[in-house]
Amino acid sequence: MGKVQSAQAFWFLGLYIQWALLFLSLSAAKQTDIAQPDYSIYLTKDNLLAKVDDIVDANAATMKLEYRHANDGDYKVDMQVVTVEPAGLSPSHTTKARLLIDFGEHGREFISSELGLKLLQVLADEQQLKQYVGSGKRLARLTAILQQTVLKILPMENTHGRDLVESGKLCERKNGRGVDTNRNWDIDWGKKEKDYDPNEEYPGKAPHSEPEVQVLLALAKEFKPHVWLNVHSGMYALFTPYDHKPHVPNTTDARAALRMLQRIKETICTECVVGSGGHSVGYLAHGTATDYMFEVLGVPMPFTWEIYGDATASFDDCFKMFNPLGQDNYDRVVTMWVKALLQLLELLPTHPATWPVFKAAGMDRDSSRGGEQAQAAKQRSQEQQQADPSGGGPGSTADGAPDKQQQGEQQQEKDGDEGVSRRGSNNDSSSSRTEAAEETISIRRAPGSPGVVGGNGSSRSSSWGVLRQQQLLPLLVGLGGMVALVYLVTRRRSEGLPYARVPVRTRK
Repeated sequence: MGKVQSAQAFWFLGLYIQWALLFLSLSAAKQTDIAQPDYSIYLTKDNLLAKVDDIVDANAATMKLEYRHANDGDYKVDMQVVTVEPAGLSPSHTTKARLLIDFGEHGREFISSELGLKLLQVLADEQQLKQYVGSGKRLARLTAILQQTVLKILPMENTHGRDLVESGKLCERKNGRGVDTNRNWDIDWGKKEKDYDPNEEYPGKAPHSEPEVQVLLALAKEFKPHVWLNVHSGMYALFTPYDHKPHVPNTTDARAALRMLQRIKETICTECVVGSGGHSVGYLAHGTATDYMFEVLGVPMPFTWEIYGDATASFDDCFKMFNPLGQDNYDRVVTMWVKALLQLLELLPTHPATWPVFKAAGMDRDSSRGGEQAQAAKQRSQEQQQADPSGGGPGSTADGAPDKQQQGEQQQEKDGDEGVSRRGSNNDSSSSRTEAAEETISIRRAPGSPGVVGGNGSSRSSSWGVLRQQQLLPLLVGLGGMVALVYLVTRRRSEGLPYARVPVRTRK
């Protein structure tokens, strides 16, 4: 009888080992399904930057390309900066609305730089511009706005990090020496949250230690932009400061900038989260460019946009998580966000920081309100300036009291510091995607499957009795758990993947 029991016990042990091996083989098979960049859709780094060169060369009257350089020891950066001035290149930009737009800060976010390239193509070609805004009054107004505007566009900030991704490290976010440049700015620098992960958010050895940041900082100080826009992917969102605090700043500029994003959400990206990054995402980020631009440099319209995210992607499937797959999906995303960028330009006259530029050119503040309303808004602005030379925010009456539209917008802001109305936040599709992804990851990481040992638990088989009698059950359970744990640890360490929840992957 003892031999039979021993045989049954070892038979069950063999079965359990077979199950563990099956688990490993299935996981390995799943690894082969990880999405890879499709270079029939996406451009390599070198090809994309070469196309930027070609666009600028073909539009020498309105575009200029320069390379900004910085280094720290052997680590060197040569960053493309494109100046776009539709009215014709001029030596001074002080009388124009100025936008500084940064694409490709994180290496794995290919779609960001693709959007930057498309924006340059549209700004260089009136026929393409017509495809997005039509050929009527809207085109005429946008053309007039562009005549009073100058843009400096960085098609790909993080070229060294992009090289690492193209070499096969598809989850790499940081620069060429392992620093997240969007944590390297001297604003609340170095502070670490409870879920801080150096594999994703290492802020560097000191504020502004990274050459990429040094280039951007020098450019921003020199250019003095009205708009700073940092374009990322990982979710759908339109963010204002703050990233390191859970609320929107309570200033006239910040409220007006928030209203611009709410307009873009209403017309272009209805699924987007809108508000401060520190509140809307559910975590605080320290040392970010957007917060520095607002708090230190005084940029009145600092934005971070998240233009794509696939929360159904597995933790390791970074290209799918951050970039649309397939030509149709790619075209949809790029088209949507070109429209958003053009609407941002159209909304510049509505902001108090840039309104004087367009007022001097004889333009209305906001043509979308209709003729009478636009004229009334212009008259209110003139009356306010006569009564109060210090000026006030858009939407104020002559006596400084907010009109009904402004009161409604202020009430939305009061409803939540994140700047999203209760109705919108109750329906936050991006949060749902993140929660779904967290659930998927937790399921994927489960150490084993209940019910493998002992069937459905209701039958008392002889094998179960042998396991209890010989006290082998804990041994088998422990063995299975160890096999799964060793597998996970080995795989992540070999690939440089952190133990982290999905939100760490999708961070701006």
